[in-house]
Amino acid sequence: MHFCMLIPTYRGAKTLPILFEKLIKIVPSEDILVIDDGSTDDTVEICRQNNIEFISHRKNRGKGFALKTGFNWAIENDYDAVITIDADLQHPPESIPDFIAAIENGADLVVGNRMRDVATMPLERKFSNFLSSFFVSLLAGKKILDSQCGFRAIRKWVIQKSHLHFNRYQMESELLIESVRMDANLEFIPIPTIYNDNESHFDQIIDTARFISFILFYYPTRLTN
Repeated sequence: MHFCMLIPTYRGAKTLPILFEKLIKIVPSEDILVIDDGSTDDTVEICRQNNIEFISHRKNRGKGFALKTGFNWAIENDYDAVITIDADLQHPPESIPDFIAAIENGADLVVGNRMRDVATMPLERKFSNFLSSFFVSLLAGKKILDSQCGFRAIRKWVIQKSHLHFNRYQMESELLIESVRMDANLEFIPIPTIYNDNESHFDQIIDTARFISFILFYYPTRLTN
């Protein structure tokens, strides 16, 4: 099965060199794509220095939009599945073989689950993860263990058949709901909970408001299913 790595990032220059060093031990460099979502730092130059392919947005469009750009690239280049990983070093690349094995053994969407060990997770993130996973589970009609984890492996057909309306963080939750409604085989893999001092682009107020609008968008369809 032909996989590619997709790395959506916004101002990821600080952590990308470390991530690249780890990834190229596991994944051929030609199968890695960085989607630069309007960064104003040295993200593009670091990709060039490491011979990593990239696509740049002229302005910041949101993580969901960046992932959609990567999905389109993967489909155009005839990959069978994608693995998405964040650029901030909160996802361990060493777990990539586990994600690949799960897909090869029949999973359609594999999601990292950090909720088995939340001792190092900031209190506000525990709260937001719990609430978002609760509501996404309600909307999907299936228990979702960690709706916010961006470390995932996704088969091409799931991407192609999902109707994705949102362009920011909500899109990752939307993809979970769409996959369950299509009867995709959804699996969760335990991964370490890693938090560091790197810049977070999650705005507690604005992104919470966006998530509420996302719930209001999907809730009527839940009532009719």
